[in-house]
Amino acid sequence: MKRILLGAAALTFGHALPAYSQEPLEGWFIATEQCEAYQSKNRLTNPGDIVLIDHVAYDMIGINRAGGDWYQIRVDEAPVTTVRWVNKTCGVHVVAADSGGDGGGTAPVEDFEPQEGVEATDLLLALSWQPAFCEMKPSKTECVQVNDGLLPITETQLSLHGLWPQPRGNDYCGVSDEIRQLDKDRRWSELPAPELDDDTRERLEVAMPGTASFLDRHEWIKHGTCFFGDRNGDEYYDDTLYVLKAINRSEVGTLFAQNVGGTVTAEQIRAAFDTSFGAGAGDRVQINCKGDQGRVLIQELKIALGGEITEQSDVGALIRSGTVQSVGCPSGVVDPAGLQ
Repeated sequence: MKRILLGAAALTFGHALPAYSQEPLEGWFIATEQCEAYQSKNRLTNPGDIVLIDHVAYDMIGINRAGGDWYQIRVDEAPVTTVRWVNKTCGVHVVAADSGGDGGGTAPVEDFEPQEGVEATDLLLALSWQPAFCEMKPSKTECVQVNDGLLPITETQLSLHGLWPQPRGNDYCGVSDEIRQLDKDRRWSELPAPELDDDTRERLEVAMPGTASFLDRHEWIKHGTCFFGDRNGDEYYDDTLYVLKAINRSEVGTLFAQNVGGTVTAEQIRAAFDTSFGAGAGDRVQINCKGDQGRVLIQELKIALGGEITEQSDVGALIRSGTVQSVGCPSGVVDPAGLQ
């Protein structure tokens, strides 16, 4: 008898490996985000618009290469082909262990509680290119506003998605099961709002268009509660906005603003980070893209940070102290506002 670590339900195991998969892997892929599952990882095609379900296990097939960025998994409900590619950042690879618990495998993530008064220092900052996000979610309130030209700042600046204490799985700190379930059900309007002063609230509504859909509440409940031991929502967002402002005012912000409608490469983005924040900063940046009717759009940057954020922090030092990231998408279009 076998069991899957992390509490996932047992699934069929032992599928044959397609010839084009470069490195076979045993076990399962546990999704930790609602990511797309692609038929082609290069063209980012996704017949059926398949999105993985958070905390569900999928049969693992392999990885694109040793140490690569893409897992190949089996998604039984996917049309055209059940063999799909998913970015490595979207979940964790686990293997089976003997029912006695002494077998090999990946240990479950233990519940994490931040120490009171101590700020998290191992972080991942997720910044969105809002027009690209809104190509995929045009019905969201903020996307109607973006596509109607009512939020012009999103056409020239990166927007805030969230700041995530690491390692992955450190979330929902001190959050009740009831509130956690509301969040997982995406009933974000029913979540308690973080306590913010008027200045922070005003700046956040500009930097994070998703506040119109209560993204700020979701990010606070899932990630912000693990950022600081005394549950200080105002400081969590103040610190996040401080780093975002520095990036938008840097060569990175200029690169995006000057190439709206054109293509930029991961090499250019990483070089802009190096120019603005010091050699090696670019290695801490991962570029995430989405496919859109034959185009590949840059949708998000994920930037590793290391150290405590203060109003006097050297943002370059924070970035250079972060964990080196895989590059992700090699290039993509900087999408202009409005549906294309």
